[in-house]
Amino acid sequence: MMRAGEQGSGPRGWRAALVALVLLAGVAGADVFVLKDGRRIEGRLVRETATAYVVDVGAGELELKKADVKSREAGKTVREQFDERFAAAKSAEEFFAAGTFALENKQKSLATKAFKRAVELDPRHEGANLGLGRVLYRGEWMTPEEREKRQKADGDAEMLEKGFVRWKERWVTPDEKQKLEAGLVLKDGQWVSEAQARRMDGLEEFGGQWYPRAEALARADVARVGAVLGRELPLACNAQAAVAGDYDTKFLARVGEHVVTGRAWFDKAFTCEPGLGLLGDRLAQFYVWNRDSEPYKATVAHFASLTTTVPPGWAEVVRERHGFVWIDPYALSSARVWNRADEDVVGHCIHHWGHMLLGRLGYKGTLLPPWYDEGVASLVEYKTFGRNAVFCRSATTIAASTGTSAKKAAMSFTFDTGLFREGAWVDTLRKALEANAVPSFERLSSLELGQLELLDIATGMAIAWWLEERDPQALARFHAELRRTQPPAPTRVIAQPRDRQSQYDAAFQSAVGLPWREADKAWREWFQKR
Repeated sequence: MMRAGEQGSGPRGWRAALVALVLLAGVAGADVFVLKDGRRIEGRLVRETATAYVVDVGAGELELKKADVKSREAGKTVREQFDERFAAAKSAEEFFAAGTFALENKQKSLATKAFKRAVELDPRHEGANLGLGRVLYRGEWMTPEEREKRQKADGDAEMLEKGFVRWKERWVTPDEKQKLEAGLVLKDGQWVSEAQARRMDGLEEFGGQWYPRAEALARADVARVGAVLGRELPLACNAQAAVAGDYDTKFLARVGEHVVTGRAWFDKAFTCEPGLGLLGDRLAQFYVWNRDSEPYKATVAHFASLTTTVPPGWAEVVRERHGFVWIDPYALSSARVWNRADEDVVGHCIHHWGHMLLGRLGYKGTLLPPWYDEGVASLVEYKTFGRNAVFCRSATTIAASTGTSAKKAAMSFTFDTGLFREGAWVDTLRKALEANAVPSFERLSSLELGQLELLDIATGMAIAWWLEERDPQALARFHAELRRTQPPAPTRVIAQPRDRQSQYDAAFQSAVGLPWREADKAWREWFQKR
């Protein structure tokens, strides 16, 4: 027991302890001791000695020296006052008042006692029920837990009365329950199997898992190629493509990332809608084979069997090439690194990607002019990497062009693949233009795919680039007009010069408002100045 005026053992001493006791005193006592220093201490007198008062302040007993006490005001404790009120109460309202008094004096247990007695006398007494934490439900006071049970029971009864039945955690009609128990689900107002519902959401199952339909189809196709080889192929998929082959998935995923980059440029240049609509709602498929060429060769016949758009003998020819691409019935590329660096096969895929995108754009069975097809495919690779590693047809020396002066200039102008690999074709083509070594567009438009030389490919890239820079819609308009006037497959080039000139007059007029001769002059001037 600590005496007022003595030093406590703690770091703050008796003054700090006394303050805490004073704060608690209001709860436990009614006698008030006024000290000479002005402080007031409330508590119940336990005993008195000749020199001190021992006071119960609720948190313990405190001894006050009489010499420090100015006056003592006798009174009753909160408990004593409550007991008197409780004993005198006869009605529910009086017990509620006693409980309110106890609550105001922070005596929760006493308040609960009084509120319970009030409710016994008047079960509908609002204040007492609220004081006990009860809630009103359908005219009855009850605990929140009781209300939840009643609500659930009443809700169940109402649903049963309406003819519903319980199925798992849901209320359904008897007919719905029968369908649900049969494994059906309600989708867009129709009862279908779970598999049908997933397919309605655009998913498809493969290997026991559900994927977006385009990815599931691509995975199934890749699995069939793996079956041809007798092994599972590594695979990486993204929103545009499925890339499979003999490389690890990290390498394949990197190829896929470049596919996405190339598509972004193409969509902007040709004002295409993003997504798989251009690809027939399929993922493009890329197969990449490392230095063992046998997997590439072993799968050519399988790929040839998937399309009806390749000519007889096609498979035998491409077996001996670095790779191939076709666009019908869907976009597919297969390329082998063979005797090249791995980065070259990445560029090969993106070059093929350019052919796929251009070939699929507005495709209705016709093929595109070689200079344009190869030029855009090469430009896609250049826009993606800043260099070119692959051409579907290339040579190291410029072929002779029509016209004596152009022929002599071309014969003396060197344009090798290293310039493309270093991304230096732009400067070299500019020099060729200055040297009058670039043949006319009339000649370029007459060339078949096997006749294209490096200078022709660079010229095709430059013209496509000029159209892109001239007007954001120019390439799209040019392409649409070519599609409209192209001859039936497998023909790529209109044979009659007059008809071919008419075709390009219409295409350039639609794109930039110029006939082909003026357009040929305009792109050259633009390229030399850029």
